[in-house]
Amino acid sequence: MLNLRQLEIFREVIRCQTTVGAAEALAISQPAVSNAIKQIEAQLGLPLFDRIGNRLVPTAEAQEVMRGSEPIFSLYRAFSQKLKDLRDTRTGSLRVLSTPALANALVPRALKAFLATRPDMHVFFDVRRTPGVVEGVETGFVDLGFSLSPQPRPGIEATAICTGQMVCVCPPDHPLADRSEISAADLAAYPLIGFEPGTPLGFALAQGFWTPALQERVMVETRYSGTACLLAESGVGVAVVDSFAVVGGRYDLVFRPLSPRVPIQAYALTARGQPPKRVVRAFLKEVEASAVRFADPFGSHP
Repeated sequence: MLNLRQLEIFREVIRCQTTVGAAEALAISQPAVSNAIKQIEAQLGLPLFDRIGNRLVPTAEAQEVMRGSEPIFSLYRAFSQKLKDLRDTRTGSLRVLSTPALANALVPRALKAFLATRPDMHVFFDVRRTPGVVEGVETGFVDLGFSLSPQPRPGIEATAICTGQMVCVCPPDHPLADRSEISAADLAAYPLIGFEPGTPLGFALAQGFWTPALQERVMVETRYSGTACLLAESGVGVAVVDSFAVVGGRYDLVFRPLSPRVPIQAYALTARGQPPKRVVRAFLKEVEASAVRFADPFGSHP
C-alpha cells in the first residue's frame, strides 16, 4: 500500500519527468526521489517509467495510477484549504446569544463586518433575557454571549467590551429637546417611562439618579430599551434608556446626556476555564471595533 508521501513524489516525477526537477519542487534530495520511485515500483511489482535520455517517461500503468490518485489529492487539497481557513478564521461556525439591548445594534453591526470576509462562516444568533444568555454560555449551547451588567456567576467569564451611558429620549418637539443635558429635576415635571425592577437598566439608574420622586412620575414600566423608545416616540412619556439602543435604533427621537452621567457596561460572556475558539476571538475584535460608536453616542463617528 502506497502512502501519501510516496504518491506525492510519484506525481511530481510525472509532472517534471526528471528526479532532479521533482527534488527541487519538493525541497528534498535527488537520491531521496530516486529511492522513493524504486520503492514504489517494487511495492507495485511493475515498472512505472521508461528512461529515455535524461527524462523519465511514465508508462501506461503509471498514467493509470496518476489518474486514480487524483481524487485522493483533490480531497487532500480541499482538506488542507479547510485547515488553513480554520486557522485564518474564515470558515467554521459561531453560536451567539445576546440580550435585546446589544442585539438591536452592537452585535448586528459587528456581524456584518465579520461576515463580509467570511462567506463560508455559519452563524447562529438569538436574543434572550440575561439569565437565558448566561445559561446558554454555561451549558455550552453557544460560544459567546453579550449582556449589560450581568450578575457574577462561577462558570462565566465576563469581559467588559465597552461602557455606554444612559440617555434621555423624547420627541423632537418636546420641551426637553432644547436642553443640552437632562437632570433628575428636569424629568420630574413630565410623565415617565420606567424599567421593571431588577433589570440591568433599572439597576443602573437606581444608583443615585432615579429618585423616589421620579418613580412616582412613571406611567409605564417596561423591560427593554427598544420598547421604551417606541413608547416615548408615541408620546406616552419621556424615557431614559441605554446609549446602545439610541445609536443603533431608528426612532424619531432626540437623545440627551444625563447630569450626572450614568454609565452602563456591556460585557462579552464566555465559559470560564475554556479558552475561546479562534473564531470567537476574531469576532470579539469586530465587536470591540464596533463598540467605539456606542461608547460615545455624542461623538462624531462614520
